[in-house]
Amino acid sequence: MKKRRHSPIPYFLRIPWWLCVLLAIVSYCILKYFAPQLQLSNKTLQNLAMAAPGLAPIAATLFLLLAAIRLYDVDGDEADDDCKEK
Repeated sequence: MKKRRHSPIPYFLRIPWWLCVLLAIVSYCILKYFAPQLQLSNKTLQNLAMAAPGLAPIAATLFLLLAAIRLYDVDGDEADDDCKEK
């Protein structure tokens, strides 16, 4: 039987930086424009949907920060490889 290896890095930190940018755009659009339009029967969920536009920039910023971290990690690895070759 194959043994699964668990990486010490969480899965969301292994996604490419460009996917984080796309997630930032999608999350912003959904929270800003789509969520307030939902007609929910539960009053609590309805209030949460009305608060979603205020949370949209926060969610997008978190994804963009993750993209910057991933881009820096990728560029840093390539720079280290270049130094080792010389």
